[in-house]
Amino acid sequence: MTRSKKLLAVLLTAVTVVCMLCVPASAASVFSSAIKISQLETCSKKFKGENQTIYYKIVLNDSGTLVFRCRESLMTKYELYNSNAESIIAGDCLQDGSNYGRELGGRKIEIEKKGTYYLGITSRAADSNFYDLYYTFTPNNTPTISIALNVKVGDTFDFSAFTSNYTGKVTFKTTDSKIASVKSGTVTALKEGKARIRVYMNNGDYAEIYLVVKKK
Repeated sequence: MTRSKKLLAVLLTAVTVVCMLCVPASAASVFSSAIKISQLETCSKKFKGENQTIYYKIVLNDSGTLVFRCRESLMTKYELYNSNAESIIAGDCLQDGSNYGRELGGRKIEIEKKGTYYLGITSRAADSNFYDLYYTFTPNNTPTISIALNVKVGDTFDFSAFTSNYTGKVTFKTTDSKIASVKSGTVTALKEGKARIRVYMNNGDYAEIYLVVKKK
């Protein structure tokens, strides 16, 4: 190989490496370590350095109003992303610990469609922190029937009675299959915890049970 060809080969290799380094990380890789949290579940973090980010994964089954709150925070900022890593809203977290339960950034967030969302909290100083962060979500479509039910591990019951007056196709879903399963309308309590069991009708209506599973 001539010297000019060798030089060209080296340059092409260098360009290829640079291009590979410049490719932005995919949404999957950015959020791969995200911690899934449920409504009202609290989380806290004390950062050990500046510009560190922790991600939380939030799965919403409807459009509606999303509100984040926390007890207090120090020198942190937040950003909410959709599943495509597109930023929806960003701002500063609470700075005053006396405003317990205040809305994060002092605002409500309108979610236009159901899906998976990611909240990133980033430190702005070495001693940044936040405590008791949680979210609430008010869906735009409220259930036609909604009840709370206390059961014990191993209990089963028939949820299909909620759709006895409906002749169309229905779909049963559980928000946590480890806590409670649902198959053909039959709900089985598997593990201590909380889950919502829903039955969706084709006309857009749905009914739900807020299930609280306790030990035998």
